[in-house]
Amino acid sequence: MDSGIYAAVNGALRTEMRLDVLSNNLANVNTNGFKEGNITFESYLTKTGNEQYPLPGDTFMGHKGPSDLPYPFINPASSAYSMSYPAAPSTTTDTTQGALKGTGNPLDVAIEGEGYFVINTPEGRRYTRDGSFQINEQGEMVTKDGHPVLGNGGAPLNIGNQSVEISQDGTIASPSGQVGQLMRVGLPKDALKRVGQNLLSAPPGSETSLTGVRGGFKQGFLEASNTNTVRGMTQMIEANRNFENYLKIIQTLDGVDGQANQIGHLGS
Repeated sequence: MDSGIYAAVNGALRTEMRLDVLSNNLANVNTNGFKEGNITFESYLTKTGNEQYPLPGDTFMGHKGPSDLPYPFINPASSAYSMSYPAAPSTTTDTTQGALKGTGNPLDVAIEGEGYFVINTPEGRRYTRDGSFQINEQGEMVTKDGHPVLGNGGAPLNIGNQSVEISQDGTIASPSGQVGQLMRVGLPKDALKRVGQNLLSAPPGSETSLTGVRGGFKQGFLEASNTNTVRGMTQMIEANRNFENYLKIIQTLDGVDGQANQIGHLGS
């Protein structure tokens, strides 16, 4: 089997991963506070030598994530040589702020500038830019999925059923006085990981204080998704074409191998 088919298959798999990321971006174009994802690509050059040569029985074509590389290869052949494969070492999150849109709902809160809301979930602390909050039966401020929003000090914010005003620094005031203060933390861009429900996770200890940093909370507003629809559609079309080209290459090389096998049988 022509080893070029492995490079084509691997390229098709990486393109499929890119399509998944782009599709998720476009699917969340109307999701409050959504941050679009990107996938980075680079070329991986194998070394010459028996251990670097792929054979039909090798299993490198399966992948669990973008950082998987097409090696090591087993069952080496004597004609091993250096080859270049596409690799997708990481996915990143574009943390650019989306447009702020007024809603008039006093429980809708946007973050202007840096930072994230801190949410308490059964899996631990999570983070989001989606400030479409509600009040549960216990009077706590929660996300639409029912997870408590944390205030400074790490405790849930118990507001009750009273009307509230939220200032730029996150102080929550009611007719009876101050009831709490929203927490806003900074997180390193490279540490963010999507965990579903429009939430992000980050390694323990990665939170940073944003005291004195410009920006803050804006009551009665929500942050829109930062997905660029036109760019995303253009990239989807390009990726689809690349995927189709990879499939054509695979089919062509497979046909060449088949013809070579037939010629070999005729000559034997």
